[in-house]
Amino acid sequence: MYLVKMARSKHKNKGRFAGIPVQVVESAAYKSLNGNSAKLLTILTFFYKFYNNGNLAITQSTLGPWITKNTMYSSRDELYIKGFIVINAYGGRSFGGKKLPTLYALTFYPMNHLKERNGEIRYAHYPENQLPLHYWKNGKNPDYKIKKDRDIQFKRDIKKIYKTNT
Repeated sequence: MYLVKMARSKHKNKGRFAGIPVQVVESAAYKSLNGNSAKLLTILTFFYKFYNNGNLAITQSTLGPWITKNTMYSSRDELYIKGFIVINAYGGRSFGGKKLPTLYALTFYPMNHLKERNGEIRYAHYPENQLPLHYWKNGKNPDYKIKKDRDIQFKRDIKKIYKTNT
């Protein structure tokens, strides 16, 4: 009988990964997700880079290679209602007429600073560097708003930004 000694690699895997914490995957809320919603959550964790939570966009131009438009929106809604994601900055038309995407955050990671892109100033609804929200534990989002209320909130946010910049 020969004993073979396995050599340990001195190199650590430094590649990127899409990680969902084990506690999330084992939760009843995660188990209740349909397959497309779980897929969208995995794709969102792929785009999460440890500094951009709260700055994740769910748009067809970004997610088109993975998921169809209708499936993306229904999956997004399920993740939002069940508390896996929250809206950090509401989207819509700005005063300049430019369409701004809604920006989302994963509730199982801490919130990061909302970075300015292309001169766009956005109003963040969650403070940075706080503990994760963990809304997924209860299987519902206490901050949930229907579309009409989200549109109204975006208009309020634009006014707040406009007042602070003039």
